[in-house]
Amino acid sequence: MDTQTPMVNPSTIAAASAGEDPLAIHHPTLASVVADRLRRLITDGTLKPGTSLNERELCDRLKVSRTPLREAYRILAADGLVDIQPKRGAVVIERSAADIENIFDVLAVLEGLAIRQAAQRASDEELKEIADLHARMLEGYRAQDIGAYFEASMGTHLAIARAAHNPALSTVYEKLNLQVQALRYKSNLNPDEWTSGVADHERFVRALLKRDADAAEHLIRAHLISKKAFHLRELAG
Repeated sequence: MDTQTPMVNPSTIAAASAGEDPLAIHHPTLASVVADRLRRLITDGTLKPGTSLNERELCDRLKVSRTPLREAYRILAADGLVDIQPKRGAVVIERSAADIENIFDVLAVLEGLAIRQAAQRASDEELKEIADLHARMLEGYRAQDIGAYFEASMGTHLAIARAAHNPALSTVYEKLNLQVQALRYKSNLNPDEWTSGVADHERFVRALLKRDADAAEHLIRAHLISKKAFHLRELAG
């Protein structure tokens, strides 16, 4: 059940961006901890699309009772990651070709607007944070450490969305992006697609750091459309 794959937690990045004291103590509910563990396993493909989550097995392996596990299922259902079905219980959602096309098309628009507004509104400190996350992403790629790479890559995308200073955009983006994190992680298992993704990041982050809003928006939209095309090809087999 243990996995080495880091999970990008939007609230963690938000706290860091807000300058919150790193020594602050938080008390997440047991259900949220369980949901986070299951979310990681969905993201890295351990729990594959279409998998029925065995309640008894998960209670045994996670060392929790059924109550927090069922609460975790409801959290994941709200995230759009599992479907709670009569008699089958919780099932990991499997994305159709139409789902993939629609979600990535919307993400392309959202991320395009986010990076445009970030180029216009981000502070120098926020741009430095994005540059640092990008550098960490490159380190993960050079080390061929997919877990570290993915955490920094998604961290970069989230930091860009936050630097837009558009709360409505950030809220919608974070919820929708959760629904395809497993697909975005999976794309890095293909060496050519991984390399292509790194090159895309180099281009749109460079444009952002120059505050070239037009170029940055064009490049990040192209990145998302490329991801959509890859996943549609994979689904078609």
